[in-house]
Amino acid sequence: MLTLLMVSMALHLGAQTSVNNAVTEYSQLIHNYNLISLGSATFDNYGDTEGPLAINGNLTLTGSGAVATQPAEFGLTSNPTLYVNGQLTLGGTNMLNSGYASLPNLTGTWTWNASQKTLTGGGGALSSINSSSPQAGNNPRTNPAPSGWNWSTLSSSFTAISNTLAAATTNGTITISGQTMSFVAPTGMTSGVAVFTLNAALLNGDMYNGTMFSNVQFNVPNNIDFVINVINAAGTTIFGTGVNFNSGGNYDQLLWNIEPTMSGGHPVTTSVSLGNGGDFYGSVLAPEVDISNACNAIIDGQVVAANFDDEGAELHYTGFVAVLVPEPGTYGAGAVVLCGLAIAWRHRRNRSGLGRQPEPL
Repeated sequence: MLTLLMVSMALHLGAQTSVNNAVTEYSQLIHNYNLISLGSATFDNYGDTEGPLAINGNLTLTGSGAVATQPAEFGLTSNPTLYVNGQLTLGGTNMLNSGYASLPNLTGTWTWNASQKTLTGGGGALSSINSSSPQAGNNPRTNPAPSGWNWSTLSSSFTAISNTLAAATTNGTITISGQTMSFVAPTGMTSGVAVFTLNAALLNGDMYNGTMFSNVQFNVPNNIDFVINVINAAGTTIFGTGVNFNSGGNYDQLLWNIEPTMSGGHPVTTSVSLGNGGDFYGSVLAPEVDISNACNAIIDGQVVAANFDDEGAELHYTGFVAVLVPEPGTYGAGAVVLCGLAIAWRHRRNRSGLGRQPEPL
């Protein structure tokens, strides 16, 4: 009885802070990176990435493009704007427009030209000639990695945040009216986090749960963050054929938490595509899911993914903003219990085969 009471108290107290603290922790851990890939990443025939990249595995850049093109948007720090823990493959001349590159484990035949700030090899060249950073003039193989960076700890932290958000109670509503899908915060909500559940199994082209829609609209209030938990997403495209993702308001306060497929109580890497050739707005948290863009869609936010594949499009930077500051120590102390409960809840839910019920339209 005491154990049940303690769990009940933990849930009651933690529910007030865990979601707020989780989104804040996400915004802190992702720093100013446009993409953190916990595995590898490929950009095929792309244009530019507005913000920095941090890749744990291998990075492939085909075609000629530029990285970290908008320092005024993401804000330069002492960390590298291109950090690749594995190998680098190039299919042309790729520019690093600001900051510096760190390629500490790069092997193979590479040639560094200090006067041109260019590293040649891997099928192409990486040039930081346009960057004014003092470290841009150093051989990227000797430049330091981000300070205090630990890939294993980072992966565990992002997964814990994702699990906490996945267990949060849905309080926002998805409606379709006049073929516009809207995400609406609870009536009277003036602060905190509005949580939605999007059941990707109910998406079929321009239909959701049997109702047609052609536009997706968000208007995120100033003092609220939106978290959209995407379930049953394996092998699907979020807002694909026939759907226009309209621009709206405050997309820097929108976070997509994409959940993996579960098997035997364990996550299975899931592949999910985003967009329909236009912009896909909002930041993405998918530490156990492979993310790609569909139909050359531009992703406009910060992305955490198990692996990342971008085809024929730029990656735009919109930094995620957590509107509430957590109470000191609450996430580190309270979320440990809540995260454990979240993991158990998610595993039990998937074993039952029921999942969360779709929201009414």
